[in-house]
Amino acid sequence: MALAIPFGSVANKEQLERGLHVAISETVRIPPESIDPAIKNYHWLDLVKGLFDAYDKGAETALIVDTNGHIAEGPGFNVFVVKDESLRTPAFGVLPGITRRTVFDLCAEIGLSATTVDVSRAEIKAADEVFITSTAGGIMPVTRIDDTAIANGLVGSITRRLMELYWQKHDDPAWSNAVSYP
Repeated sequence: MALAIPFGSVANKEQLERGLHVAISETVRIPPESIDPAIKNYHWLDLVKGLFDAYDKGAETALIVDTNGHIAEGPGFNVFVVKDESLRTPAFGVLPGITRRTVFDLCAEIGLSATTVDVSRAEIKAADEVFITSTAGGIMPVTRIDDTAIANGLVGSITRRLMELYWQKHDDPAWSNAVSYP
């Protein structure tokens, strides 16, 4: 199946500048034994329920947890935690997104460590920086989780650096393919 729709973003221009407010939902990601999250699918009931929870809390989007209670992902995006200039992203119960993979490549290029691990609620709230990744928006900053300000409520320098590098790569022939229209 292929879809052709206008490009959209998880975050609008204002949110990209100030960072997103994300709420952690109590909604649990469907177990991989039921539907493998490593395969893109349209089972979104848990993600939509998490989003409704976030809206009820006054947030702009949501993170849901895996079956072990660790942070998993959000509706249409992966999440990264930056602590002491090292990046961590959930390893279990998530779609290994293309933009998530690109962050690993960008980190290797600029000499930052990036690993997949279990990420706890406490860890994400104590992060130096947090950002989400999606084809629909690229790398997008998070500056508030629940009632906790991340990076003093400002977009962090590593997040900004990766955002800029990500969009630069869209014009780099080594990272993209130009499409010619007749």
